[in-house]
Amino acid sequence: MSKFDSLSDEELAESTKKGDDEAYRTLMLRHMRHIFNFARQYTKSEEDTEDVVQDSFFKAWKYIKLFEKGKNFRPWLFTITRNTALDHIKKKRAMSFSELDDGNEDMSFADTLHDPEPLPQEIFEKGQLAEEMEAAMTNLHPDHRAVLIMHYREEMTFDEIAVVMKKPMNTVKSWHRRALIKIRSLFVHQRPN
Repeated sequence: MSKFDSLSDEELAESTKKGDDEAYRTLMLRHMRHIFNFARQYTKSEEDTEDVVQDSFFKAWKYIKLFEKGKNFRPWLFTITRNTALDHIKKKRAMSFSELDDGNEDMSFADTLHDPEPLPQEIFEKGQLAEEMEAAMTNLHPDHRAVLIMHYREEMTFDEIAVVMKKPMNTVKSWHRRALIKIRSLFVHQRPN
């Protein structure tokens, strides 16, 4: 057990600012799995995901001095990862950036309806449904998929997600609702009766 294991992310970030590489290593190990899973929502291959994660952690280390004391480290790191993933997509030209726009102008009538049955968090935890859920999730817009991952898997609040996505909280909530509606309809269609 390292002397850093009991420190908060923010304390580790402050130690890293002072040049303590072991503190940063602890931060990386603490967040590696979460950042990998998050980045994977934007990339098409494991190799691309690994590149995004590596670049994200490098950028976090390089710009750690810009991390503001008193802020939460986790949303800051997720923001770096999202921006790195979007840069990666742009370089790969795997997806046009018009697909990453907010898309509020193209909102369908169904998207504006209230969703009385939100997707329960348990759906992410049920092993027998994981494969079907993963297949349905691939049909979502990358930002909408990322919101679901951050909210349900990473247990981030909508406030934290809004910081990561650099969008107003109402936009994040709208993306969340649209993703739930779409995932439910896709999931129902994929499951045999």
